[in-house]
Amino acid sequence: MSLTDPFQDLVDALCWTLTTLPTSPTPASTSANNASTSSPAVHASPMARPVPYSGSVEDCSGFLLQCSLVLEMQPHLYPTERSKLAFVISQLQGKALLWADSIWTQNNPVIQSYSSFIDHFREVFGRPTWNLSIDEKLYNLKQGKMSVNEYALQFRTLAATSGWNEQALLTTYRQGLEPRVRLHLAAYEDTIGLERFIQLSIRFATRMQSCLEEHQGQAYPNPPLCRPEAVSSPEPANEPMLVDSCRLTAAERQRRLAQNLCLYCASPGHIISVCPVRPPRPMVSAILPSKYQMKPLTTVVTLTAADISLLISALLDSGSAGNFISGALCRQLKLATTATPSAYQVHTITGRPLRRRCVHHSVGPITLQTGLLHQEEIHLLVLEESTDDVILGCPWLEQHNPVISWKMGEVLKWGDSCFQSCITGCPVPAKPTPAPLAVHTTSIESPVENQSISIPTCYTPFSDVFCPKRASKLPPHRPWDCAIDLLLGEPVPKGRIYPLSIPEEKAMEEYIKEALAQGYIRPSTSPAASSFFFVEKKDGGLRPCIDYRALNNIPLVPAALEHLHGATVFTKLDLRSAYNLIRIREGDEWKTSFITPTGHYEYCVMPYGLVNA
Repeated sequence: MSLTDPFQDLVDALCWTLTTLPTSPTPASTSANNASTSSPAVHASPMARPVPYSGSVEDCSGFLLQCSLVLEMQPHLYPTERSKLAFVISQLQGKALLWADSIWTQNNPVIQSYSSFIDHFREVFGRPTWNLSIDEKLYNLKQGKMSVNEYALQFRTLAATSGWNEQALLTTYRQGLEPRVRLHLAAYEDTIGLERFIQLSIRFATRMQSCLEEHQGQAYPNPPLCRPEAVSSPEPANEPMLVDSCRLTAAERQRRLAQNLCLYCASPGHIISVCPVRPPRPMVSAILPSKYQMKPLTTVVTLTAADISLLISALLDSGSAGNFISGALCRQLKLATTATPSAYQVHTITGRPLRRRCVHHSVGPITLQTGLLHQEEIHLLVLEESTDDVILGCPWLEQHNPVISWKMGEVLKWGDSCFQSCITGCPVPAKPTPAPLAVHTTSIESPVENQSISIPTCYTPFSDVFCPKRASKLPPHRPWDCAIDLLLGEPVPKGRIYPLSIPEEKAMEEYIKEALAQGYIRPSTSPAASSFFFVEKKDGGLRPCIDYRALNNIPLVPAALEHLHGATVFTKLDLRSAYNLIRIREGDEWKTSFITPTGHYEYCVMPYGLVNA
């Protein structure tokens, strides 16, 4: 057995390879081979595949952009329409893949070309072109708690597809900046351009953050330049600060005091209490915060001092331990202030002192008018950090004892002492008048009143018609009872309680008592409630009226004329208690309900004032 030489085997293999190759290739074939071998090297470009797409509207545009770049940079890998479709579908997952599977298996016409598939893809998963959400987001975008860098990034992203001109974009960007940043950029005109303005805002934010780090001795990440929410601390704050919730160092505080600089913004010419950059301070209150958020109760008052009268909004605060006026309003009205006997420390709603500000001055007496009739002379404490012009607290509420509708936010009735000293236009007699107001003579007549006019002899057979006792009794139900038909779906009337003067209150009590005794009205539990008030008669008496406009507001003239059709005899004779002689249709009484300061009642007979009755 002979062994072959390994070297000889290698030589034989090399010779066989050389003999199998073409001996003299043509130039054309050589260039073609070179082109074919070099083509992938020339056109191939390494591209990362897009992240699998699952159907998100926000990611649709970016996903299609990545797919188009891959197909553009590697055309040799996807030369046909079918291959391009296959590549895009291979990058889908979730609901997007389920959608593609359905149109692929059904051989939908949209998969016949790549362009039609992409257009349909945008219709299914993309954001509609008519959607105005980009404009709305751009208009409502504010820096808030974001850093200027984050705010600028979001703004640029939305602005790129908004179609707005540069002037509109710059104005919108400026308005969305945090107030301190916007204040320091106020000197720059809009002509500098949007990009230049954005760069200036970022540069200013960076410099301000560097200054904060130097003063505070602590580093922060990207400058938020926003006012963070107040965080409760176990100890009350001793020193105010420049911005946000950081404290001034002792050295910096002494420097500003020595140079007469503001402790908040470090600018000359003013102190921290009247700093124009400083945000409003918390509202005065002494009660603990409730878990329910309520709308503050305010009322419009007229404040008069010297020759100046001003209509302002006053806060009714049952948790405030005093009556206050803002320092800004004092300066506006040029009110003379008086030093208080001692300084008063004011606490916020959290129980912490209101910074280091104490109340040292008061104003008064000044005239405070509430509504049309209530007027008083009042002293008010001057509160520099008040967010309301006037705060009427517990002392004012205890003095006047008003009845307040917290649901409607209105003062319904004043206390008894107000009619002696505050309310003008309704004088109260020193002694009670011997004769009561003649209310019953126009609506409910007393059955025992004296007859002052004798009945003529020819009408004696009809004396029962003139009998006051029979006219004051509750009539029976008849076929012509007053029916009140409401439209389907219409809301029931809900009136308000009108405040009454002392004479009107006495007249109302007499009217309610007599009407209940005669059965004309009864207590009601109806969901409806119309307003009760008085109108003055020609003889000086008071006529009770109910505001039924919400129940039947439009007069039906054709319906009234229809009742007169065929009538030939008319009379001008007035009937005694004519309205009260007709009963309300049984079951409709609840619709006539009315509300008074003393109770809720409904009519059993037709009342005076029911429109179209």
